[in-house]
Amino acid sequence: MMSQGAMGLSGLLLAPTVLPAGSAFEYALKGQELIQKQDYHRAVAVLARAIKLDPTSDWAYGLLGRALRELGRSAEAVGAFRQAVRLNPGDTYSRMMIDIMTQKPLAGPRRKTKVDAREEQSARREAQAMAQKLNADAGLGYRVNRVVIDAGHGGFDSGAVGLNGLQEKSVTLDLARRLHQTLERQGRVRSFLTRTGDYYVPLSERTVIANQYRADLFISIHINANKNRRAHGSETYYCSAKASSKEAARVAALENSALSYDEKRQRKQGYIDIEQILTTFGQKLNWQESGKFAVGFQDRFKTELPIKSRGIHSANFFVLRKAKMPAILLEAGFISNPGEEALLHQAGFRAKIVDAIARGIA
Repeated sequence: MMSQGAMGLSGLLLAPTVLPAGSAFEYALKGQELIQKQDYHRAVAVLARAIKLDPTSDWAYGLLGRALRELGRSAEAVGAFRQAVRLNPGDTYSRMMIDIMTQKPLAGPRRKTKVDAREEQSARREAQAMAQKLNADAGLGYRVNRVVIDAGHGGFDSGAVGLNGLQEKSVTLDLARRLHQTLERQGRVRSFLTRTGDYYVPLSERTVIANQYRADLFISIHINANKNRRAHGSETYYCSAKASSKEAARVAALENSALSYDEKRQRKQGYIDIEQILTTFGQKLNWQESGKFAVGFQDRFKTELPIKSRGIHSANFFVLRKAKMPAILLEAGFISNPGEEALLHQAGFRAKIVDAIARGIA
């Protein structure tokens, strides 16, 4: 027997909308772009096509729920979110939206309105309570089944460059490929790469890729640099609102500098979005878990790499900020240090880095 939500969605799939040919993933990606452009009617048509091609895509159902909600079609939106949760029980965002919409049905299209400080404080308390409720039964363990590996920089963004010409982008890509091959060979963890060649991927898209793959862990691989060429060693970072030290702030500024290549995002002042608040609380919970992962990875670097361990730090890294799972950034040495640049040239040293990371994941 077909559920009410599924019946509503089947009606969407029969809508006489003419769309160009493409894969389910391409349609879902287009739907996401249309939602960002606030073209919700077209987004619904495109996402309905994605679902018709791949009825198991929880990502497409979640996007469809967002578009329908923006159009004020709350019953259909709830149906889409419920289907997303059926396909992926770990989809906490869709669970949140179901709770919000079933507790307080929408009368029409959702509009962002100005609020005073008391309303904003109340909304934040509500969001915090809901986030705590959803994570109360998370359990004591965290198993990594999927990992997304991000090779820092790429394409026209070379990253840091050593005195002898070694480029960060080439080292990180090689390390990411080696790690991917190692994990695939071991067969215990599925891995995916944000880039497989020498091309640039915007910082904002790197965690989008991790979110789309429903990763349990996101690892961004980098090589550090400093004007002081005597600086050396490895470090592990995780995301936080404030930097843990001036050095952490410097490293974050260095890695965030690629934002100048990305499109600038416009934000309106004086408005509140409950979805964004919920997302923010979810991020903070993931940041806490990221700190625990950082300890494990840096311990591996400390014991398995023949270079100094500079410890664990946190700062507001853009590449980690939007991840919906624990996310860390690894700095595997200083390319600005002549001795460590020479080490980074060596296949044997790169193999040790990869082995240390793989053991940290396991």
